[in-house]
Amino acid sequence: MYASALRASLVLLFVSTCLSASAQAQAQAPEPQISGRVVRADNGLPIEGATIELEQSGAFQHNAQLPLALTDSRGEFRFVQPVKDGTYFIQVSAEGFVSETYSRDGTLEGKFQRVDASTHLREIDFRLKREAVIRGVVTELDQKPVAGISVTAVHRVKSEDGSERLLPDGGGKTDANGQFVLTKLPADTYFICVNGPTGFNASPDDGGWYRETWFGNANSADKATAVTLSEGQERNDIRIAVQREQRYRVTVLSSGPEGQTKPDRYQVHIDGRSHSASGEKDGSWVIPGIPPGHYRMVSIAWSGDMQYLGEGETQFDVADQDVTVHVQVGGLGEIHGVVKPDEKTASLPAGMMLGITSSEAAQGADVDAAGRFSFGRVLPGEYQFKFVKNPTDLVIRNVRCRGADVTKDSPLRVGDTEKITDCEVTVGAKLP
Repeated sequence: MYASALRASLVLLFVSTCLSASAQAQAQAPEPQISGRVVRADNGLPIEGATIELEQSGAFQHNAQLPLALTDSRGEFRFVQPVKDGTYFIQVSAEGFVSETYSRDGTLEGKFQRVDASTHLREIDFRLKREAVIRGVVTELDQKPVAGISVTAVHRVKSEDGSERLLPDGGGKTDANGQFVLTKLPADTYFICVNGPTGFNASPDDGGWYRETWFGNANSADKATAVTLSEGQERNDIRIAVQREQRYRVTVLSSGPEGQTKPDRYQVHIDGRSHSASGEKDGSWVIPGIPPGHYRMVSIAWSGDMQYLGEGETQFDVADQDVTVHVQVGGLGEIHGVVKPDEKTASLPAGMMLGITSSEAAQGADVDAAGRFSFGRVLPGEYQFKFVKNPTDLVIRNVRCRGADVTKDSPLRVGDTEKITDCEVTVGAKLP
């Protein structure tokens, strides 16, 4: 009887000690700054072994070790080590699933997460969709496999102005047998491009360049054969035949803007094309690997403290030899004006912000109590007006500058060092 009671006392003491130690350990364990869960989108089951990375926005990440965490058997993850203060993208990847970046509200701006010592981001939940996969082979016209060439899955997206553009969604290189595999693809309709599109991820080999070629053996996406994939579907029969082409060097010489601070450097690019550029001792830039065609060159001047000084452009052709292009850079302009309510709107709300946008630049300006706005340091170009802080009950009815309406088809053209002072933006209530 005494022995049984003693054993029971020892068991209770042991359990009490363990519970006390566990509670103490939990009390001492640091609260995670970021935590959440990763599950499958189709059935809600947890995904074990998913990788969650924190990529710091605007930071130089080359060879840097990113903070990361792995999900456990319940699909849960925790960042228990202190995270350096900064703004981060929270990204997740898992074998067999489409990678995803967290957004607090589904917008691009919502992907930026500010983290400091006081931050506790809980329930960062991801629902990952199964990947679609595309496999195939790239050969020359005689069926000889082409190794080490870029292959990209491209889909069409609509811009705010209603125009369409091609957006690369996944890419890779062919192996020694000319075979490629494109993974992590969301369900969509794709066009498969070799050595493109428009120079994206393209590079020469020892024999020179291969021509940009699309599935269906077409020379553009408009003529290419589309590949439509549902979630989790695989397509394994893509064959593309490519052939060699001659490409050329474009040398760019920039000058200006006149009568202003001399730029410390110029930035050059061919509009709508991916390419590299190397600076020469004489101040010129050399762009290699440009195929024959008609192009628009843009050059932007910068000061030493990274301020825009001006921009210029010119059009040129590449035919059958290297080309030298001269670009005269213009200075910055200004846009001034006033926002007025229409006849059915009593007054302007406080806190409005107006924006101007072009293919090369965007800028915002506050509207004061009298409706006045001012845009300084405006790059030469064609501009549209829009709300940046959009009042929930107002829309822009009309914009007039220099006595003419500013529309999508007739944007405001700002020239070299031009100062426009008579813009009038009329706003009114949204129609029911």
